[in-house]
Amino acid sequence: MRLWQFGRLRGNKVKINEELGQALGLVNGSQVFSAMFRYDHNGSTSYELVLSTFGPENYRQLCQLTIQMIDKPGACAQASNFLADRNVDILNSVSLSNISGVSMTWKMLADLSYYGEPSDLKAEFDTLKKARSSAVDLVDTIDIEVSHIADRYNKGAAAGSKTVKTKPIKRKHRTATIIAHDEFEVPQEFLDEIKGLKDGQPLMFVGDMESYVLSITFLEPEAKLVRLSLVIPDKPGAIARIADTLGKHNINMVSLQSEVLVFYESMTLDIIADVSKSTVEEGKLRSSLEEVLALQKGRYFVDEIEHIVL
Repeated sequence: MRLWQFGRLRGNKVKINEELGQALGLVNGSQVFSAMFRYDHNGSTSYELVLSTFGPENYRQLCQLTIQMIDKPGACAQASNFLADRNVDILNSVSLSNISGVSMTWKMLADLSYYGEPSDLKAEFDTLKKARSSAVDLVDTIDIEVSHIADRYNKGAAAGSKTVKTKPIKRKHRTATIIAHDEFEVPQEFLDEIKGLKDGQPLMFVGDMESYVLSITFLEPEAKLVRLSLVIPDKPGAIARIADTLGKHNINMVSLQSEVLVFYESMTLDIIADVSKSTVEEGKLRSSLEEVLALQKGRYFVDEIEHIVL
């Protein structure tokens, strides 16, 4: 699943793509909390808006649970009843049969706010297993880790960096916003913080599934985005040579995705790049990339160069 998209700021609203919205729970009627960060590096300033459906006060007792079960009817029921009886709320989760008829795994984000400490929950489960309770005889193990998804929401994307300065933008009223008509209304306090902000400003949306947040960054008004699709060697240095070629033409890569086609032989490379500061023509860019690919043995080529209309 591609969890990134591009769009524009329209007035004080941003439209959330359906694919991103469904994956992160940012759909119509959702209560959304927002945070903004300012990043400074060598005289350059950028802003990021972070959206989350989990309120900041709930982060303290959110945990990641991994439940190993026997792949038989009733296993998921036992696991969910064990949690429900202790007021543990299952949030985002996915279960999958590892070996048919033998084992399955259920991974989840769960809220223990109405229960207590994760260690106590684990101790209760272990006690039932030692007693060979029929209530959990299809549940093999439960591993519990305190979730750190709050870090992304509270600290931003560059926490711990020695070269990038991160500044959270404070709000007087940290109320939630309700998504309507597939749009999120950006708090005015955030908009006022960004100098030179223009209606129609290009935006990049990135879904962070590990932290369950949507990151929205403000691109330069003059940004010109293109998508490059290539087939390159599956060998060390192949991506570096493409990146070097783009860098020499003053083309800035915004995103990169690679996927192996044939191991040790070929792979696809999809790049989103900003060409606004480059003077190279599309035909020249294609030929430059193809010259690099021609140095390798095999059939490697530039499949497509497509301009992205925001």
